[in-house]
Amino acid sequence: MIKEIAPEELTLSKDAEDLASRYISEGIIPDKYENDALHIAIASVSSLDIIVSWNFEHIVNLKTKHGVMAVNVLLGHKTIEIISPLEVI
Repeated sequence: MIKEIAPEELTLSKDAEDLASRYISEGIIPDKYENDALHIAIASVSSLDIIVSWNFEHIVNLKTKHGVMAVNVLLGHKTIEIISPLEVI
């Protein structure tokens, strides 16, 4: 029998807002795509291992992957892997 686990709801925190602002100020995510920065930041401060996204423009690309990793390490957050759904299947 497979046990169902209820998904955890992630919330926006001051830490996530600050981290998203840092991604933007470092030029990792463009200013006008703040929601993309928040998406990554919320996952990062929630200590998730992976983000799976179809957003190749601002999330699933080498610049973002490397930039997010660098900022997270610099600020003491867990590193997070950013991948496309195609890498999951």
